Amino acid sequence: MNKKELLNKNTDSASKKVTQEINGLIPSMKPLGKYLGMDAFSWHNPDLDLLEKTVSSFPFDMLWVGNENEIKGFLDKNYAVESKINRCIVYGLCSDNCSNKIISIPSIREAISHLNKLTFKPGILLFTASDSDSEFSMRFFEEYISNSHLNQ
Repeated sequence: MNKKELLNKNTDSASKKVTQEINGLIPSMKPLGKYLGMDAFSWHNPDLDLLEKTVSSFPFDMLWVGNENEIKGFLDKNYAVESKINRCIVYGLCSDNCSNKIISIPSIREAISHLNKLTFKPGILLFTASDSDSEFSMRFFEEYISNSHLNQ
């Protein structure tokens, strides 16, 4: 192996390492099992472009529970996958409560209790959180789903 080939090999190896480190930093969707007959997932601080690619790969329509910024940000971008989103539940303060697709609920606790009125089979339930209380909201949702599995 000559010097140039060795340098290229080291550069390729370094770029792979950086890519792996970056991929490790990007939050991703977490599977939570089934809830009310739907495949449940959570995603802390989702990247909207990556979310669009993920939603496009879903085999079923989706019920999305999240905060106003991420849901409206996603819907305002007019992604091609919007038709795969059956309904959205916005928890917390929300300026829109009259949309066909968006239902506004004051708290995460009330949003979760409202889910049984909106679920459908087969379907995907996605919970996202990226606001100032996102750590609490994510933990609350994941524990709720986990506890529901224990009670079955």
